[in-house]
Amino acid sequence: MTTRIQVKNHDFESPYTNLEVAKRFRAMIEDGILTGSFATSVYNGAKKRGSYTQAQIPWLHVLVAQAEGVKTKPQKDQGGYGPIHEHLMNCRKSRESGGKGLLNPMVGLKVGDQEVVLKLAGRNSRNRGKVSVASSHRFGEGDFYGWISEDGVFESRGAVPQEVYAILDRVVMDPSRVISEIGRESGRCCYCFAELSTVQSKIAGCGPVCGRNFAVWYPNAAETREFLLEHPEVLEGASDFERWVG
Repeated sequence: MTTRIQVKNHDFESPYTNLEVAKRFRAMIEDGILTGSFATSVYNGAKKRGSYTQAQIPWLHVLVAQAEGVKTKPQKDQGGYGPIHEHLMNCRKSRESGGKGLLNPMVGLKVGDQEVVLKLAGRNSRNRGKVSVASSHRFGEGDFYGWISEDGVFESRGAVPQEVYAILDRVVMDPSRVISEIGRESGRCCYCFAELSTVQSKIAGCGPVCGRNFAVWYPNAAETREFLLEHPEVLEGASDFERWVG
């Protein structure tokens, strides 16, 4: 029996049922075959909840297939990236309406050796309303991968590394939450690229200013202390270590 998997930029036949792939995925994680941050976060989340979500199950098939060397047929132009576009556009709309936010919002995502920079084109750009996808925030440097249009279609330019798709596919599940996760993992704010030095910024994955600009969660004192009960390792290297101990 095979299972047809059609999710984001993947379209292939999986040799496993959903139950079988969940078992295979768990074994690969526990045996150290799958070590990527996306796979690990999916596994840890399911372990905490007791099950995988319906949206995550197709990704188990994708991750297992890729680990086993199966091609998952990435497509050149792929829809479904609307939440990423919306996350940046909401930041601009907030600023334009007199609130917090930025007129030219940008996100820099570093996962392993791959960096993906998402930037909403300026209001005077011929690509206004689109989000550029590149490997550097500096114009003319790095690789340019394409545009995410207002309707969420990724209009790729040439060959796009599978690692780039993996990052986009991870972020689109829940942009605010996942971008914060990537910030925590990299130790760098994904919005301004500054090093995360305080306990609260390490927890949030960004600093307080970026948190306000992009309307993402930033812990208050009570939430910080609650988080530290389960994750005391966050205190390591924090510039305000003494404030949260004792």
